[in-house]
Amino acid sequence: MNPLRRFATLYAEALWLPVTALRGHAALLRMLVQREIVNRTSGTLLGRLWPLLQPALQVLGFWFLFAVVYDMQNVRGPGYAQYLLLGILPWLCFSELLARATGLFREFGALYARSPFPLHILPVVILVLPTVVYTLVLALTAAWLLGAVAALKTLLLVPALVLWTLPLVLLCAVVGLFVRDFGQALPFLLTLLLYLTPILYFPDMLPAGGRALLWLNPMADWMALVHAFLGGSPVTLAGVARLAGLWLLLLGPCWLLYRRTMLHAREIL
Repeated sequence: MNPLRRFATLYAEALWLPVTALRGHAALLRMLVQREIVNRTSGTLLGRLWPLLQPALQVLGFWFLFAVVYDMQNVRGPGYAQYLLLGILPWLCFSELLARATGLFREFGALYARSPFPLHILPVVILVLPTVVYTLVLALTAAWLLGAVAALKTLLLVPALVLWTLPLVLLCAVVGLFVRDFGQALPFLLTLLLYLTPILYFPDMLPAGGRALLWLNPMADWMALVHAFLGGSPVTLAGVARLAGLWLLLLGPCWLLYRRTMLHAREIL
């Protein structure tokens, strides 16, 4: 196979990974997602409400800190609460996916260590529940703040964000398997990225030099896309192009790295 054809095949495999997992292992995927829900909610009083309550309570905490304690609504106007709530939920989805991916191989090690198992479906397993949860929570939030049309738009927005995160999920899974320190460092790196992204503050609150460098931060492009798309404003094509370009740049190499790691995951564990 010539390099160009191999390159195209690699991207096609990565792009169709969720579809392949659903089509070829739907029953197994459903069982693993149900197992995840049971593990997270078994023995609790509120049961299956907890996956929805957790992001909602996190959002409430951020709102109390910045809108009430720091009084940002009076400083920046009543639109600040809307800006904060609509931006923080996609961020929580993004950070949860990366944090979970870091321990992906170890979390499911008992399933494949001594028996055949389709390791390529594991990234899809951890994408399913956050996609459903954050789509629902963001849809309710958007409906409350902006109306029914914005709520319907979240049905496209959150799955698009999750799909865009897929290469990073594959990369974090591989690095987390080989470098244990990465799992310890990731929370700090995500916190740093949160502060460097205009989520808790408006972009115009940054110094001029900081605003000029936002184009280096893909999550800044995502926040601009979220607010423009849900608010009905024109979407900046340059930001969308940067996001699409980065995704295309990472998708093939990250899938190749993950695919090769599957051959050695049992040995490492």
